[in-house]
Amino acid sequence: MFRRTFACVFAAAPRFPNFSRYYGESRVKSQSAQRESIMNVVERIRQSHDSLTTTEQEAADFILGHLTDALISNSAELSQLSGVSQPTLSRLFRKLGYKNAREFRRDVRRYHQPGAPEVASPDSTSGNFAHDLLERDTTSLSRTYNRISDGQIATLAARILDARTVAILGLRNNYPMALHLREQLIQSRSNVMMLPQPGQSLSEEIVDLGGRDLAILFGVRRRTPIFATIAAELHRQGVPIIMVGDSTLRRTAQSCDATFLEADVSVHILTSFTAAFSLVALLADAVATHAQLAGHGEVGRVAGLGEIEETEKLRGFEGIEGLGDGLPAESIEQAGETGDAAAAEGRIERINRGFAQLDELERGALRR
Repeated sequence: MFRRTFACVFAAAPRFPNFSRYYGESRVKSQSAQRESIMNVVERIRQSHDSLTTTEQEAADFILGHLTDALISNSAELSQLSGVSQPTLSRLFRKLGYKNAREFRRDVRRYHQPGAPEVASPDSTSGNFAHDLLERDTTSLSRTYNRISDGQIATLAARILDARTVAILGLRNNYPMALHLREQLIQSRSNVMMLPQPGQSLSEEIVDLGGRDLAILFGVRRRTPIFATIAAELHRQGVPIIMVGDSTLRRTAQSCDATFLEADVSVHILTSFTAAFSLVALLADAVATHAQLAGHGEVGRVAGLGEIEETEKLRGFEGIEGLGDGLPAESIEQAGETGDAAAAEGRIERINRGFAQLDELERGALRR
């Protein structure tokens, strides 16, 4: 039985004269496809970069520097962000070995996670670091400001100025931007909270916020899981929200009905936050201008105080020792050197009184 079956197989073999050639070609194609699947999206772009057309190279360079945008954007959005047409993107995907945009994004997802560092495009530097950074930041600024309008900024400025309390949140790398905005806004209005402060419980700080208040959240690049939790809780409490962040923050902003100001971050090896800081300056300047036009009389309200270090109690003194009784530090040192025991023994007491005065000055400035 076995011999008859074996003979039948060999008898049928001549009917497929190209069987070995077909099998060989299939094997080569399979190995080629396997190599392509092993190559990630970045390697594919870099390997085929020189064979792409000029517009395809522009799209490829944008993708390398904005992998997160490529991951979360559909074809129409990616076309708008990169400045090339959808047909150009489709041709690029096919040249890179993808059947369609969905397969391309699936490969990007395997390689890249939102918030991870982007990568530089091939030959993206000329050797002139200042010139290259300026070009990248100029491009980021242009993309950022093309998304906003004067009317939108004027509306946000009015909301910031009219809110009962403005709470500003910045975690990790976003803290400097949030703190800078807070320092600018207090020139134009009072009741501007900075979150978080050392030792604060965030729950206790935001629990009393409501519809008459305003929250400004900074979420550029990497964010901790607590960011979305805080945003959701503020939204639940009915607090109007402004979010400043990169493209990865879009969905969170939409889920909280937040006004979203998208900063296009520039990337080479490290991320440049120039566009995000520019939005901070834009908001602060718009609020100050709106305050002047509305006759609030708040702009520059702390200018009369001057720097605490320049007040009459501190002027002309060197260090904390001069506080307390108005005695210059030099006099204290001389008193110690000449054996004035009373002055020397009272030094610690004067220093303590000086610290107490500083605390009172700081509390007074904050009350104003």
